[in-house]
Amino acid sequence: MATTMSVAESSVQVGTPPEKAREKWNEWTKEGGPGMGLTSGGRSQDVSAAKLPEELRKAEAGTAYFEPGHQGGTEVRMQLRYNREALEKAGQGPDWVEKRINLYLTRFKNFAEGRPA
Repeated sequence: MATTMSVAESSVQVGTPPEKAREKWNEWTKEGGPGMGLTSGGRSQDVSAAKLPEELRKAEAGTAYFEPGHQGGTEVRMQLRYNREALEKAGQGPDWVEKRINLYLTRFKNFAEGRPA
Protein backbone atom coordinates (compact mmCIF):
# COMPACT_ATOMS: atom_id res chain seq x y z
CA MET A 1 0.00 0.00 0.00
CA ALA A 2 1.28 3.46 -0.91
CA THR A 3 1.88 6.06 1.78
CA THR A 4 0.25 9.44 1.27
CA MET A 5 2.46 12.32 2.29
CA SER A 6 1.24 15.80 3.22
CA VAL A 7 3.33 18.96 2.85
CA ALA A 8 3.90 21.78 5.33
CA GLU A 9 6.02 24.82 4.52
CA SER A 10 7.23 27.97 6.24
CA SER A 11 9.97 30.54 5.79
CA VAL A 12 12.03 33.06 7.72
CA GLN A 13 14.15 36.07 6.71
CA VAL A 14 17.79 35.79 7.79
CA GLY A 15 20.07 38.84 7.74
CA THR A 16 22.91 37.17 5.83
CA PRO A 17 23.47 36.54 2.10
CA PRO A 18 22.23 33.18 0.70
CA GLU A 19 25.74 31.64 0.55
CA LYS A 20 26.42 32.47 4.21
CA ALA A 21 22.93 31.31 5.27
CA ARG A 22 23.55 27.98 3.50
CA GLU A 23 26.92 27.59 5.29
CA LYS A 24 25.21 28.28 8.62
CA TRP A 25 22.46 25.76 7.74
CA ASN A 26 25.09 23.10 7.06
CA GLU A 27 26.73 23.91 10.40
CA TRP A 28 23.31 23.87 12.12
CA THR A 29 22.22 20.53 10.67
CA LYS A 30 25.49 18.57 10.63
CA GLU A 31 25.81 15.48 12.81
CA GLY A 32 25.98 16.69 16.39
CA GLY A 33 25.16 20.25 15.27
CA PRO A 34 22.98 22.54 17.36
CA GLY A 35 19.96 22.00 15.11
CA MET A 36 19.98 18.23 15.43
CA GLY A 37 19.04 15.93 18.26
CA LEU A 38 18.39 16.78 21.88
CA THR A 39 20.33 19.15 24.07
CA SER A 40 21.82 17.80 27.27
CA GLY A 41 24.25 19.74 29.40
CA GLY A 42 24.58 22.45 26.75
CA ARG A 43 25.62 19.97 24.03
CA SER A 44 23.57 18.53 21.20
CA GLN A 45 23.05 14.78 21.14
CA ASP A 46 21.88 12.92 18.05
CA VAL A 47 18.74 10.84 18.34
CA SER A 48 19.14 7.71 16.26
CA ALA A 49 16.18 6.51 14.22
CA ALA A 50 16.24 3.30 16.24
CA LYS A 51 15.22 5.30 19.34
CA LEU A 52 12.17 6.79 17.64
CA PRO A 53 8.79 5.05 17.75
CA GLU A 54 8.32 2.85 14.67
CA GLU A 55 5.55 5.05 13.29
CA LEU A 56 7.80 8.15 13.32
CA ARG A 57 10.90 6.63 11.69
CA LYS A 58 9.74 7.33 8.14
CA ALA A 59 7.10 9.91 8.94
CA GLU A 60 8.84 12.91 7.40
CA ALA A 61 11.42 14.21 4.95
CA GLY A 62 12.38 17.82 4.33
CA THR A 63 14.03 20.27 1.97
CA ALA A 64 15.41 23.74 2.67
CA TYR A 65 15.63 26.51 0.06
CA PHE A 66 17.83 29.62 0.24
CA GLU A 67 16.57 32.52 -1.86
CA PRO A 68 17.73 36.15 -2.01
CA GLY A 69 15.73 38.20 0.45
CA HIS A 70 15.36 41.81 1.50
CA GLN A 71 18.39 44.10 1.91
CA GLY A 72 20.99 41.46 1.06
CA GLY A 73 19.46 38.87 3.38
CA THR A 74 18.05 35.44 2.64
CA GLU A 75 14.61 33.89 2.72
CA VAL A 76 15.12 30.41 4.16
CA ARG A 77 12.15 28.26 3.21
CA MET A 78 11.65 24.84 4.75
CA GLN A 79 9.32 22.31 3.19
CA LEU A 80 8.50 19.16 5.13
CA ARG A 81 6.76 16.15 3.63
CA TYR A 82 5.15 14.05 6.31
CA ASN A 83 2.88 11.10 6.87
CA ARG A 84 -0.17 12.54 8.62
CA GLU A 85 -1.47 9.09 9.56
CA ALA A 86 1.82 8.15 11.25
CA LEU A 87 1.85 11.39 13.25
CA GLU A 88 -1.75 10.86 14.36
CA LYS A 89 -0.88 7.31 15.46
CA ALA A 90 1.98 8.79 17.48
CA GLY A 91 -0.48 11.13 19.21
CA GLN A 92 0.44 14.35 17.41
CA GLY A 93 -2.23 16.85 16.38
CA PRO A 94 -2.71 18.29 12.89
CA ASP A 95 -0.82 21.52 13.64
CA TRP A 96 2.21 19.79 15.20
CA VAL A 97 4.29 19.88 11.99
CA GLU A 98 3.65 23.58 11.31
CA LYS A 99 4.55 24.51 14.90
CA ARG A 100 7.69 22.40 14.68
CA ILE A 101 8.84 24.02 11.42
CA ASN A 102 8.24 27.53 12.75
CA LEU A 103 10.16 26.82 15.96
CA TYR A 104 13.03 25.21 14.04
CA LEU A 105 13.30 28.14 11.61
CA THR A 106 13.17 30.67 14.46
CA ARG A 107 15.98 28.85 16.25
CA PHE A 108 17.98 28.68 13.00
CA LYS A 109 17.51 32.44 12.38
CA ASN A 110 18.90 33.19 15.84
CA PHE A 111 21.85 30.84 15.28
CA ALA A 112 22.61 32.24 11.80
CA GLU A 113 22.53 35.81 13.11
CA GLY A 114 24.78 35.03 16.10
CA ARG A 115 22.14 34.94 18.86
CA PRO A 116 21.44 32.02 21.19
CA ALA A 117 19.26 29.46 19.42
